[in-house]
Amino acid sequence: MNIQEITSFSNPKVKWVSSLKDKKFRDQEGKFFIEGFREISKAIFGNQKNTNCFRIQIDCLFISPDCFLGNQETQLIKSANCPVYQLPKKIFEKISYRDRPDGLIAVAKTPNPVYDWNLIKDLSFNPILIIEGVEKPGNLGTILRTAEGAGVKLVLVTDPKIDLFNPNVVRASTGTLFTLPIFLSPLDELTKNLKKFSYQIFAVTPEGRTLYTSANLCEKSAFLFGSEQYGLSAEAKKTSHDTLFLPMFGEADSLNLAMSCGIVLYESLRQNKKGII
Repeated sequence: MNIQEITSFSNPKVKWVSSLKDKKFRDQEGKFFIEGFREISKAIFGNQKNTNCFRIQIDCLFISPDCFLGNQETQLIKSANCPVYQLPKKIFEKISYRDRPDGLIAVAKTPNPVYDWNLIKDLSFNPILIIEGVEKPGNLGTILRTAEGAGVKLVLVTDPKIDLFNPNVVRASTGTLFTLPIFLSPLDELTKNLKKFSYQIFAVTPEGRTLYTSANLCEKSAFLFGSEQYGLSAEAKKTSHDTLFLPMFGEADSLNLAMSCGIVLYESLRQNKKGII
């Protein structure tokens, strides 16, 4: 392995990798920041199982053996097949995004996240998850982790207020950002195309007409959720086939976005996999 040692806090590479925590620098460099053994493993190997996922090109690794938690790090580093920079623990902790770093940070080329509907000849995934105007990176990451667990095969994000490659999205998703297809698409374009492919679009909102457990989710379904603060836009509600609601019995008028997604997605899984759950 080609490993170069860095021993100074003022080294340009240290400053450069740390700057990628900021969206402005990620956009300028066309790179993003992946931290953690599990997350890097999924970035390297995860999309081998699902060809619809992002192709992740690792440009370089920053490592600190003093922070390693297991005995498989060396093999992962070899698998990355890229330049490696080894740092003392104190310098690594400075560039880390975590309270307890595990000694591995990768820098990768940012993929193009825009969904190209012109390349889609058929679409049969069930269900599809649509998130409109998501504002919190941690919430989006948790949604991805939950969606993959519930068997979702495609996530479409429209009008996001955050960067899909924010380090908090990577961390909260535990790397499922790289194993679950997630793309950007304008709302009008995605609703037009989903209807063309015979999807029923359910907008999930506190003002919904139908209790989520009463809807028939066994057909091709797409679930549309809104932002944490503002909910769904009027246009999103208007273009849906039906609106679903989750019952609320306390003083709170809504649930956390990731929790709401999980409840509805697992109801869809229950209806479609009756022999399993």
